[in-house]
Amino acid sequence: MAEGTGTGTTGGTTTGAGAPPVTPDVTTSVTAPITAEQLAAAKPALQQQMLVDKAGASNAAAKLDEAADSGKLTLDVDAADALIKAVDAARDQVMDLWKRATDQLATPLQLGENPVAKAISARFTDLAVGEDSGAAKALLDLFKVLDDIGDALRRSRDSIRDADEDAERSMKNAGGSW
Repeated sequence: MAEGTGTGTTGGTTTGAGAPPVTPDVTTSVTAPITAEQLAAAKPALQQQMLVDKAGASNAAAKLDEAADSGKLTLDVDAADALIKAVDAARDQVMDLWKRATDQLATPLQLGENPVAKAISARFTDLAVGEDSGAAKALLDLFKVLDDIGDALRRSRDSIRDADEDAERSMKNAGGSW
């Protein structure tokens, strides 16, 4: 059978020009390896995005801190406890991920013993665990942001609880019931 004509026999079944193919088309995808130059070119953009994301999260945490400190953040105690529990769980998951991933991320890639392979491996290791911009650092930064959010929520909850207790005492001292 001539390839691409759509006629011939497959598994004893004759196919005609208008018949659907007996076997599905197979497609393959080829991924070209990244060069050291491409990686070097992408690194500043990745670092910049990480800094933007970190700055946004830190700014949100700072606003939450400010709202908690000024009394503008008000939650009912049960809702605050549930939110604190969720934030603490997320924080703990990030720390667990950091602990599991750090050793793996720090393992140099085994791309060969030539200078280009070593350079690429070093760049990937820097992207993964670099002190200022690596993925492991980003996880620790996220952990810190979640920890700060949890602390702000605790302060707000404690402030609300204290205010409720003060109001209850005042009401009882005035002869009322709470």
